[in-house]
Amino acid sequence: MKKSLSDINPLLNHVGEDVMGFLNEIQLKYPKAISFASGRPDEDYFDLKDFSKYFDLYVKTIATSEKKSKLKVLNSLGQYNRTKGIINTLVAKYLYKDERINVKPEDILVTVGTQESFAMAILTLCNRNSDVIIVEDPAYVGITHFSIIAGYQMEPVPVNQDGISLQTLEEKIKYFKTKGKKVKVVYVIPDHQNPTGNSMTLENRHRLLELAMEYDFLILEDNAYSEFIYSGKKSLTLKALDVNKRVIYLRSFSKTLYPSLRLGAMVADQQVLNNGKPEALSDLMAKTKGYLTVNTSSINQAIFGGILIQNNFSLKKMNNEKVLSMKRKRNQLLASLKKWMDVKKFPWAKEISWNIPNGGFFITIYVPFNVTKADVVFCAENHQVIVTPMSFFYLAKGGSNEIRLAFSNIKDHEIESAIKNLATYFKSRITNH
Repeated sequence: MKKSLSDINPLLNHVGEDVMGFLNEIQLKYPKAISFASGRPDEDYFDLKDFSKYFDLYVKTIATSEKKSKLKVLNSLGQYNRTKGIINTLVAKYLYKDERINVKPEDILVTVGTQESFAMAILTLCNRNSDVIIVEDPAYVGITHFSIIAGYQMEPVPVNQDGISLQTLEEKIKYFKTKGKKVKVVYVIPDHQNPTGNSMTLENRHRLLELAMEYDFLILEDNAYSEFIYSGKKSLTLKALDVNKRVIYLRSFSKTLYPSLRLGAMVADQQVLNNGKPEALSDLMAKTKGYLTVNTSSINQAIFGGILIQNNFSLKKMNNEKVLSMKRKRNQLLASLKKWMDVKKFPWAKEISWNIPNGGFFITIYVPFNVTKADVVFCAENHQVIVTPMSFFYLAKGGSNEIRLAFSNIKDHEIESAIKNLATYFKSRITNH
């Protein structure tokens, strides 16, 4: 009798909802439905035709600066390469120019997207037996689900309109101390958080940095959306404010450039004790990375390097039209919500509300009923709109009457009709007919 391979990591079953798999399945099953489910960037701005131009520019620049033949540079790009990356000097110039982050190239790691950065940080820093990782709740599932599968203790702290609740954070740090455990890492998205769309105030940014010093923890700052600001002034990142080196900065390029480029940047400029001796955290991160992905694609790094060289180490001008397009979509979405869920015209909508994020890809809608997977399926099948229940993103229980709308990859002309259909669904759920 053939034996079954039944022994898998039991923690795999502890991650809860397979958010990505379920939403992808729904989008494939109902291709005509307009999808607010995925926070993918707008494909109209990918410009993949220019990849070869950027690649060639990088090769030419490196050949000239290092006095090598183009063939030698090209051949090196097909080979294994430095674990930390090959474009670190260029990335450092970009971080200083666009983010006001001053860092040495050797303290940057060019990663296979921010997802790899999560894994590197958790595996390098945290002890499964004694350390606690605090995450915003709701949070991006990439870090929560990885940490659960890998066996680390996660603890949620609520997110409000001003960012992570600092009062609750401090209470939980003190609580775990009484249990003999240490909060080692606090994960936040300060700018236009995924999934809520909320942003951390400047006052709270300073206070979080103070808490990191007071209670001796590191902050994982995930920045994927700060470029996309539609009202007010762009806030300084935590890392730009970080005079005591308490922040490990994770910069995704999937939203500003292309997800398929699979590139991110990690800034880890701390000195830590390793067996009682001080060592650069970036070197320890590189050691971990060596056993995860060996190194990041040199070809993809060359393309990104060419983009930086072409744009004088700034992505602002390159992304300006994209940001304006996203602002237009956000404004159109807000106008459509106001039009089709106006309480004066539609009394059934009196308990429906939404936030008004000043940037990013997401809006949160609050409704007077529980939103489940069944609602997602029914809405897609009968009203041609796909949404995401906010409960999918909670580590603790929560979000049962909230919905995330992602407007980043939806066409302008689709927005109002989609919201009209969504309003029809809401009405049917609220009035039961």
